[in-house]
Amino acid sequence: MEPTAEFALPSLDLRELGRRAAVPAAVAAAAATALVVAGGPIHAFAHALHRAVDADPRWVAAAAGFELLSFAGYVALLSFVAGRATPRMGLRESVEVTLGGAAATRLLPTAGVGGAALTLWSLRRTGMGSRHAARTLLTFLVLLYAVFLGAIAVTGAMLALGGDGPAALTAIPAAAATLAIAIALGLGFRAPAGGSSRIHAGARLLGEAVRDALAHIRLRDVRLAGALAWWAFDAAVLGAMLHAFGGTPSPLVFVFAYFVGQAGNTVPVPGAVSGGIVGVLLAFGVDPEIALVSVLGYRSVAIWLPAPIGLVALTSLRATIARWAAEDVPAVAGYAAFAERPASGSTETSSKRAWRRGVSTTTCSPARRPMIAFPTGDAIEICPRAGSASPAPTSA
Repeated sequence: MEPTAEFALPSLDLRELGRRAAVPAAVAAAAATALVVAGGPIHAFAHALHRAVDADPRWVAAAAGFELLSFAGYVALLSFVAGRATPRMGLRESVEVTLGGAAATRLLPTAGVGGAALTLWSLRRTGMGSRHAARTLLTFLVLLYAVFLGAIAVTGAMLALGGDGPAALTAIPAAAATLAIAIALGLGFRAPAGGSSRIHAGARLLGEAVRDALAHIRLRDVRLAGALAWWAFDAAVLGAMLHAFGGTPSPLVFVFAYFVGQAGNTVPVPGAVSGGIVGVLLAFGVDPEIALVSVLGYRSVAIWLPAPIGLVALTSLRATIARWAAEDVPAVAGYAAFAERPASGSTETSSKRAWRRGVSTTTCSPARRPMIAFPTGDAIEICPRAGSASPAPTSA
């Protein structure tokens, strides 16, 4: 079963966007009303919002610029890794996938499909097989999250050794990140032997991705710096917001808070990332008002700045996918003709016989979509899917 194969890009529905924006707008209006009319401790939160109005606009503008640079790093790394796997994933396509994923996750009804799922689906649409696409995506993620784990390990160790902040808060994340790096490298240098369970299969795939990532690093391509840029500039958004609201924690503290807080993405609870970053900042003595409003400002820039741009990219990605599908139609016809019968006086290979048998005995039906298999492990459907005007590329 291949869930990504049936995923379809949602169309832009302004009414749906309006409905999705109505609830947050109503909640914000109710909160603003409560802050005006209520008394007591809620005035502390109101004071934090008043501080937000007085933010230094220069730092806010810098935060927006940092976020754009962060996405530029992501695009550069994706174009390098995916571009080596398929010529169809160039710089433009990487921009469409990256920003389109941001928009699909935040603005459109995609049933929780995030950027990684959209990337995997897009790689599949280029004609890659399922395993090849998964390995390519995992290689990209290994390169990206190597920086993430390394940052936690280094900053946590430095804070723990320096005696800054709670020892458990700094040492435990650093040790966990170091262990994760060691396990990944261990799988890369020595793949698990035997076993057909999902755990063994996943471990083998991760080991292959780690080896691929190390091979990419040895190429010393400048686009590898995109992994560092993605995290560094996004963390710089948090630092800029802290400065905008008058907070000046040491760079080591806010970088550690940023990366440990990002681990909240693994917790399926709304606000886990924001709460994690705020909690770490408070543990290091940052003023609660500054910590709260700075993190809210950071999340506003990081989440909503790329979303409108991503809507345009998502529309462009739909056109790109359609173009790939149209380009594959002549390939299907060519291979079908090739499989029809052997050329006069030639010897038919076993793979050609298999293709010919598959074409000659095939009938199109809703329950069965016959395919022509390529030596690479990919395949192309001979019959179009229901509602489709032409054969659609897929994978075996």
